[in-house]
Amino acid sequence: MMNGWLSRVGQFMEKAIFPISRFLQMLGQFVLVLMVLITVVDVFLRYVFNRPILGSYELTEFMMAILVFASVGYTMAVKGHVVVDLVITRLPKRAQALVECIISLIAFILFAIVTWRNVLHARTAWQRHDVTAELFIPISPFILFVALGIAVLSLVLLVHFIQSLARAIKK
Repeated sequence: MMNGWLSRVGQFMEKAIFPISRFLQMLGQFVLVLMVLITVVDVFLRYVFNRPILGSYELTEFMMAILVFASVGYTMAVKGHVVVDLVITRLPKRAQALVECIISLIAFILFAIVTWRNVLHARTAWQRHDVTAELFIPISPFILFVALGIAVLSLVLLVHFIQSLARAIKK
């Protein structure tokens, strides 16, 4: 009874979260292309005309943050991260599910805390009107985007926790 309920909750959450993580990942792909274009044009203008793009370094920094944190949730959702499972694969399936359950829960808690701390950091940056040195771009929206990416990662980890718990208690 409990196992069926957990499986349904996990499937429901996965169906709700996966499209969000996929959208963010596609945004990350777009930002990567934009970052490459800005870098190529900047290098070209610097060496040919001695006129680099003003603030290209700052723009690239922000785009790197968007690229990484837009993609991390999707990568976890499709299990694209590197996994070292030398010991775990030798365990029985139920024990493997239990280990995955514990690891997912710990990771969920950790990244939920990181999300919360990033939201607080963004609020502080907003209150202090923190901006970049060259282009005077406010940094708080980018910190909030980092928090969004980590929040999606946290939700994916919660789904993994629920799914592995369902496998661990399966009869």
